[in-house]
Amino acid sequence: MRVALLLTVIAAGLLLLAGCSGDSADSGGLTGAERKAAQSAVDSLQDSNIAVQLKGITKWVQSAPAACRVRLVSQEPSVVKVYVFWTPWLAATPYVWLNMNVTDDPKTSTFHLGTTQPVLPGGRLNPDGQSVNRLSVDTTLLSRYGAEQEKKTRRLIQAHGGDVFAKPGAPCQLLQNGSIRLLPNP
Repeated sequence: MRVALLLTVIAAGLLLLAGCSGDSADSGGLTGAERKAAQSAVDSLQDSNIAVQLKGITKWVQSAPAACRVRLVSQEPSVVKVYVFWTPWLAATPYVWLNMNVTDDPKTSTFHLGTTQPVLPGGRLNPDGQSVNRLSVDTTLLSRYGAEQEKKTRRLIQAHGGDVFAKPGAPCQLLQNGSIRLLPNP
């Protein structure tokens, strides 16, 4: 009886270990192998002009990206979508985003830089509050426009990100050297 119970416990333990040894997906739908492949793909950008551009845009907009997302599209061939979106610090600076399809072959990777006008595209409001003085520059902090501006930012992030927020994917972080690092899914 004890031997049978001991064998049952050992068999259950082996089955449990066998189930745990698989490469299961995280909450973003990425397995460990897929996460490694996606990180490898974005690492390939490090020694390219893209890393320089990412740093330059961040400096120009004067703020860290408001959104950074990586989505694995396929493994064979390897295709990773990367989306980086900046919310400007000043109202006179445009929103900026960069959509990238990174493949194993740099010749087939694509990059699209987009911008859209800020709150007051031409400058400060005239004293009447009804028109914009086109000869001025709006130096208002964008954050001072409040909740409506935050809604606009969220809408723009979703509109220009396409399907990058779908699974499998992960949030990412733009580092100061222009590298992109995948972050754990919450």
